[in-house]
Formats: sequence, structure tokens, C-alpha cells
Amino acid sequence: MSFSKPNASSATLTRNRGGRAPGSGMCVVCVDGCTGFCEIGKSALRGREVMYPQEFGKVIAGSEKDYPVDFSHFNIQGTCVGAVGVKADSDKAIFPVVDITTEVGSKKEIKLKVPFFTGALGSTEIARLHWESMAIGAAICGTIVIVGENVCGMDPQSEIEHGRIVKSPEMERRINIFKNWYDGSGAVLVQLNVEDTRLGVAEYVIDELGVEAIELKWGQGAKDIGGEVKLPSLERALQLKKRGYIVFPDPEDPLIQEAFKTGVFSEFERHSRLGMVEEEGFYKEVERIRGLGAKYITLKTGSYRPVDLARAVKFTSNAKIDLLTVDGSGGGTGMSPWRMMNEWGIPTVQLECLLYRYLKKLEAKGAFIPDCAMAGGFCLEDHIFKAIALGAPYIKAVCLGRATMT
Repeated sequence: MSFSKPNASSATLTRNRGGRAPGSGMCVVCVDGCTGFCEIGKSALRGREVMYPQEFGKVIAGSEKDYPVDFSHFNIQGTCVGAVGVKADSDKAIFPVVDITTEVGSKKEIKLKVPFFTGALGSTEIARLHWESMAIGAAICGTIVIVGENVCGMDPQSEIEHGRIVKSPEMERRINIFKNWYDGSGAVLVQLNVEDTRLGVAEYVIDELGVEAIELKWGQGAKDIGGEVKLPSLERALQLKKRGYIVFPDPEDPLIQEAFKTGVFSEFERHSRLGMVEEEGFYKEVERIRGLGAKYITLKTGSYRPVDLARAVKFTSNAKIDLLTVDGSGGGTGMSPWRMMNEWGIPTVQLECLLYRYLKKLEAKGAFIPDCAMAGGFCLEDHIFKAIALGAPYIKAVCLGRATMT
């Protein structure tokens, strides 16, 4: 039995001509002269284009690997005896008094009206286009919305002096939209990666925009690599390389410039650098950001190896981080390599079970237990309930990515 569906997907606009072989995903009969509907055939003609879900800027894509265990394998068990959280009285245990609020933070200072919040919306085009509805929706719901990585660096109108950001109209727009609708519940977080740190994004958003919460990032469940976006023009590629980003192919190479102008390829790729996690370095960065004036610091980590999850739990405990979000495989994104999204990392259920075990051991030692949230393929209210129940009492909320944008 194959859990994967290789070589053909609506995400890459590919399909099989006939019946498919389960393991490889190739057509059972591969015919000489076929125009190449599948990923292999399309890759031969279009190359790197087939690495990513299509069409960039207009879609959000999620893994279609059918993991052997997911949250659909759990059913919620109720009872007709007694009540929890309210007096067992038919006139008191009624629907309107159900409390779905939660709170996160080392001092429980961030109040949420609902037990979910948005995934990080970074520099992808689809995130930029839909930020307004996402931020307003989060503010009305009384929950957290996260400005993802690379927003300042990708802003064409950003002003950068001596390698540091001094003004970003796009970041200002995002923060102000949330603040205009903010009613005291929830928060707006700004996520940092390597390039954001080098550009001084934390300093800018804290000092100039009044941001109180910063999220550090160790990857995500859809990919354990740096973020990437596509660039449709040579001018944009040159601008971002000048700002310190990795741009592929090199837009400063005269041969590459000529190839682009003559139509050999139609877009560049901007890649982010990988953060190298180090225990002492992590503690120093947390203290640095606190020293800048941040009231809350959170960490987002992906579906790395079990030992890396253990590191995340230990480091966030020692640093008294306000929220640890763990993102399992099986989720989605606006821009990740398609095969990686399906074949990389630890599925969400198994990852949450590991997280629970690690937190339980930490609690037995009397250590500080950070508030935690799960992410990775969650969509509906029963998913949220199951994730919180499976990881109780440590899981305080669920991070919804694609579901909040649908």
C-alpha cells in the first residue's frame, strides 16, 4: 500500500495518461510519443517550474500524502453524566455559556477569544493580497495574526540605510490594519528569519510601529528549509540580491541576464538562509529582543527530527518563551517544493505525541512549561478540539494556515 501519490497532482498541474503504478506514480504503460502530462514529462520540458505548486501567487497548497494515522482516526467521546467547567445542572450547562477562550504567555497576558490563530503570512504574493481580510478577521475574532518572514526585505518601497531597514510601507500597512480593529484580545506578531534579523526588522517594528510580540522561526512543517518566492522581473531580482537575499540564478551574471531577456526562462527564485540553531546563541537572541522592548517572544518550529523537538522544548523552557508552536508535516503553504511538502518530516499526530512526552518529562523535573500550540493540516473545529485534547494540558491553541485563508 502506498501512502503517497507521486508523479501527478493538481498542485503541479500534472496527471497520468492511463492507470498508474502505485510505487512510482508512472503510468502502467508509458507510451512513446506521449506529450508528457505527468511530473516526469513536464519536468523534462519545464524543469524547475514543476518543483513548486502552480500558479505562484494565486494558490495555497497542502500535502496530499495519506498518512497512516491522522486526527480522523480519533473520535471525540462524550458522556450523559455530569459536566466539566460548569455545574451539572440542566439550566446552567447550556450552549451559550460554553467558554472557548484561552490565554497564552509566560504570565498568561495574551487573551484569545478563540482557541486558534493564523499561521504566518509572509512575503508571498497571496499573503500580501489577502492580509487585510486576515488581519481584520483575526482582530474581530480576538486572536493572534502573524506577519511572516521577509516582509520588509521584499517590500519594493522599503528604505534601507547601511543595511538596516528604516521604513517599510508594507509592514506599516499590515500592523496598522490589525491595530485599527484591535479590541484588547489577541495580538499581532512579527516573525524573524536570518535576513530579517540582519536587516534590523525587530528594532524597526518595536521602535517605530509599536509591535510588542516577536516570533523566532526554526522552519515549518511544509518545509524545513528557508522560504522562497518567485520573481517575475530582472529588476526585482537585482533589487533583492542587493538587499542580501539569495537569488537563483544569479541576476548579476551577464549570461543569465541575456538568457532571461531572450525568454530562456521567465522567473527568478528568491531563497532565504537557514538559521543555525545553537543553544547559547538562542538564549542570547531572546535576551537581545527582550532588551529591544519586546513584551512577548514566541518560537515556531517545524517537523524536524525528535531530538530537535526536544531542543525546542528545552530551550523555550529555559528562556521562558511565551509560546512554542510546533508545525507537523501534512500541512500547507503558499510556496514550498512540492515533493518536500509530501515526503519530509514527522506527521502532526506523531509529532504532538512526542511533544506531550517531552513536556511531561520536563514537568516532572519542576521546570517551566511553555504554553504550546500545534499546527500542520488543521482545518475544522473538531480538529482543533482533538489537538487540544490530545496534548492537554499543554496545548493552548491551534495554528491554522490554509484554513483561515480559504
